[in-house]
Amino acid sequence: MMKKFKNYIYKFPAVRNLVHFIKTDMDLMYEKEDLNDEYYQKVKSSGDRELEHQIGRLTNYKKIITEISDKKLPGDIIEFGTWQGFSLLWIAYLLEREGLFFKKIVGIDGFVGLPNSEGIFPKGGFKNTSLKKCRNNFIFSNKLYPITKRNVFIEQFLYSQKEEIKMRIKDITKNKFCFIHIDCDISSSVKEIFEIIKKGDILTDTCYLLFDDYGTMDSYKNTVDRLLKEIGNKWIIKEHSKTDQTKNFILQKR
Repeated sequence: MMKKFKNYIYKFPAVRNLVHFIKTDMDLMYEKEDLNDEYYQKVKSSGDRELEHQIGRLTNYKKIITEISDKKLPGDIIEFGTWQGFSLLWIAYLLEREGLFFKKIVGIDGFVGLPNSEGIFPKGGFKNTSLKKCRNNFIFSNKLYPITKRNVFIEQFLYSQKEEIKMRIKDITKNKFCFIHIDCDISSSVKEIFEIIKKGDILTDTCYLLFDDYGTMDSYKNTVDRLLKEIGNKWIIKEHSKTDQTKNFILQKR
């Protein structure tokens, strides 16, 4: 009887979609207790490049968010390059663990794949996502409290849509950002993101700027270094933390 009932209700698209999204709730995969320097060094010595990348960058997220909490830094969180939402989900989760429930969390992505090739990253890479899929990874997550979910905003823009992005950011929050995660993979996109950051005046006086893929390609690293040098007259920029593939900076306004 139950099987017949299930077969009947699964005929309706809305039911099938709901079941699909609930079943594909995104998993955090790693344990918060493993996000520490001692465990990271053990992972690094194992030679597992992907595990080193994930445990390392998440450990550094945790450090930064703890510092934001301890210093009571004002400002919200923004990520450029959200893909399916995994790193942003972790950021939201770690904010919860620090009791930072009221910071807005913004994720921006084109959800159409990379606009061009560079190094190991092919044109069209990371297109196995969508705005709906990413948003639902948060809506149906059992890792986040409702109070946190209400402050998560996932938006679809190409980084070339600079004015539209700046306007949408202002609609979402009147605050600037103390945590900026850039996970866009290629130089052309990081250049566009920096224009948004500079012209939009979106950084708090003390903030953290994180670059995924910094150590992946010389061309990307060189672009980031040049862009940071260009704003060096207005900011004191220091390295905060890094992994083999990522690098994070703390910025203080001069």
